[in-house]
Amino acid sequence: MKYALVLLGMILCSGGFSQVMDVEVINPANYDPVIKEAVKQTERPEIVDTVKRITKIAYTSPARQYLTSYSVSPIEPAKMVNEPLSKLYSVLIKAGVGNYTMPYGELFYNNLRSKEINWGIRVKHLSSHAKFDTMGSTDWSDNEASIYAKKFLRKHTLSGDFNYSRNVVHYYGFSDKLFPTVEAKDYKQRFQLFEGKGRLQSHYPDTSKEINHDIHFNYYNLGDDHKTFENNVYADGLINVYKDQTKINGMLAVDYYNVVSAHDTLNNLIVRLNPYFEAGNGTKWKADVGVNVAADYFDFRGTKYYFYPRFNVYYNVYQNLVIPYAGVSGGLEKNSFRSISGTNPFVLSALDYKNTHNKYNLFGGLRGALSSNTSYDVKALYGRYENMAFFLADYETYPENAMANKYKVVYMNTNFINVNGQVKYQFKEKINVSAKGNFYSYKLDSSGVYPWHKPNFDITFSAGYNLKSKIIVKADLFVIGMQWALEKQFENSLPVYKAKQLNGVTDINLGIEYRYTKMLSAFVTFNNIGSFRYYRWDKYPTQKFNAMIGLTFVPF
Repeated sequence: MKYALVLLGMILCSGGFSQVMDVEVINPANYDPVIKEAVKQTERPEIVDTVKRITKIAYTSPARQYLTSYSVSPIEPAKMVNEPLSKLYSVLIKAGVGNYTMPYGELFYNNLRSKEINWGIRVKHLSSHAKFDTMGSTDWSDNEASIYAKKFLRKHTLSGDFNYSRNVVHYYGFSDKLFPTVEAKDYKQRFQLFEGKGRLQSHYPDTSKEINHDIHFNYYNLGDDHKTFENNVYADGLINVYKDQTKINGMLAVDYYNVVSAHDTLNNLIVRLNPYFEAGNGTKWKADVGVNVAADYFDFRGTKYYFYPRFNVYYNVYQNLVIPYAGVSGGLEKNSFRSISGTNPFVLSALDYKNTHNKYNLFGGLRGALSSNTSYDVKALYGRYENMAFFLADYETYPENAMANKYKVVYMNTNFINVNGQVKYQFKEKINVSAKGNFYSYKLDSSGVYPWHKPNFDITFSAGYNLKSKIIVKADLFVIGMQWALEKQFENSLPVYKAKQLNGVTDINLGIEYRYTKMLSAFVTFNNIGSFRYYRWDKYPTQKFNAMIGLTFVPF
């Protein structure tokens, strides 16, 4: 190794060699490299806490009073913004005139908005002065006046009405050629009514502890131009209370009338008792079950007692779309001078009075909604009636009915069938349409007679259109089916009575109102647009086309 280093130094110093010669070193010994194992430190870091803990600390504070003050800023209470109340007006006047010399006037007067009392006055006049060829005077008039008031108490409402009416008709159903000397005053009829009503109704919020009641008291006096007068006193009371989610009701009614005519005096007293209870949740299903009891007392006829069932049930199948219902009912129907003359004003003043005994009515139907705007109701009824009232031309009473142009009342027993249906469509307050119809069938116990002046069907169609509360259009269509009347004929100078068929009735009416302002509007109505002269009562044809024009205004 020593010689080798000397030789290398000589070469580097001399630089005399132009090239380096290859040198091969041979180490005869084997070399085995070895790496020593690493020695790791085993010590871990430790945290030395230099804070000293004090085991017990005692604090003291001097007793001093510090005065503080706090001022509260007022906060405005929250207020609900209500919609402004619509302005009310005290007076409304309607006036018009039509052909057939037909004046019309109506006045409404009401107090303004009040939480304590509501009252008003209504007066109306409508008349017609016309003459049909070959017939008597057809003049008629309707005059009405009423005063009503309603007092709001803490838990009751007290209301009352006074009504007056004066209705004039003429028995014009005869030929003036057969009675040329008869004057209009000789066949004039006037009905004059005085009526008072009172009502006391409770409004208890908790009917499980308090008994709600609804009490009515009515009186009227009705008289005509032929010395017939009727006085009626009526009172009833309805009470109801809840017991274990069941509503229990009870009604008691007393109905007394006295009729004084030129030939007779009659007294009739009817007492009704109707207890019943209601069950169900009111949304899915509901039923009421009870009984009607009636006592009917007539002079010289004694007292009769009647018992009628009461049962009504309905079930809401699905969200008020389909609601089937069924039931059974019955009742005693009063036939008085007022009820009879109100249906047919061409009746005799002296009548025979019997009350109608409706033994039972079995009915079932289906009602619901076809859409959010359309509802429907279809119903079928079968009933048994004793002493149902029918109107028949009178050919026997003389001399009061020498012209044979008045009607009497006959009572017959019958089985009665009625099928009716109705559909209503309402689109907001803009469009409303309704249609309803009835089919009637009478199976009389007596042979050879007919259901006198009872049509076999009727149809009513009504429609209304409101154009931005500016133009209001209303239309009505009435169709009444055929009916039977009794006619007196002569064969070989002998009187013969035969049934005849009266044709059906079709009546179309149209009304248009234009509201110029909220205070003033104009209207025009057209009645019997088809100008049909039909007979609702035999011998009494109706007026043909009639038109009226008028104004409605609010002076203040």
